[in-house]
Amino acid sequence: MGINTDRIYAFTFSLNAAICGVAGVLVSIIWVLQPFYGIVYSLRTFAIVTAAGLGNLPAVIGVSFVLGWVEQYAGIIMGAEWQIAAAVMVLLGVLVWRQIQLRRQRQVVR
Repeated sequence: MGINTDRIYAFTFSLNAAICGVAGVLVSIIWVLQPFYGIVYSLRTFAIVTAAGLGNLPAVIGVSFVLGWVEQYAGIIMGAEWQIAAAVMVLLGVLVWRQIQLRRQRQVVR
């Protein structure tokens, strides 16, 4: 009696898999795919989530805009090949800044 939620979940999962499969086939027809194709996007995503923190959507949106501006500025000033390097430098800067903040908090607690 009622809606069978297990069946609905299975159907939506199957539908999602089918849509992703069709999208993969269509993309592979148009573009040449390589094993490391998504590493640039993974790096950007990791930098954004590391800088903004998990579960903070407004910060993720803000950091993504800032990272995009930094990459575009680096592309204009230094050339397109330096855009990824700019993203890596932003990530390293965020990681160093976070480490400094953690050390300051530890000193205050002690």
